[in-house]
Amino acid sequence: MMNLLLPLALELQFVGPCDSKPLLSASVTGTEATVGDATVKVLDDNGIEYQGNRQGLNSAFGTPIGMAALEILGPQEMRSYGWCYEVDGVSPEFFPHEYTLTPVNKSVRWYFAYAHYLNGEWVRQCAPAHEIRPAFLCD
Repeated sequence: MMNLLLPLALELQFVGPCDSKPLLSASVTGTEATVGDATVKVLDDNGIEYQGNRQGLNSAFGTPIGMAALEILGPQEMRSYGWCYEVDGVSPEFFPHEYTLTPVNKSVRWYFAYAHYLNGEWVRQCAPAHEIRPAFLCD
């Protein structure tokens, strides 16, 4: 897929697991064509250590991955943590490198979130972690 280069001016934020206040908020101006492109640029430009690439964000700001990102709540319940994003308040069903930004987009917000597994099914996805302040991450 060829990236289109469009002039952009938007706000990109990262919200961690413990507080709704952004860990980083940056203005993006230029021609980053996708959410993934803009994300990598902002993280690199601000010297933030992260694991991932334009296709997805595994860890940033020291957030856990793998087994360390699981919270076992009981024999049939757990939460799995990771990064989700939204564009202008809407969570798209695309990988970051597949979501093409346009000049009408005003904001991209990454937030550390969880998926909730209960009694054999996933009952919630991309729920902001700061709303429950998980003890293993915040205390």
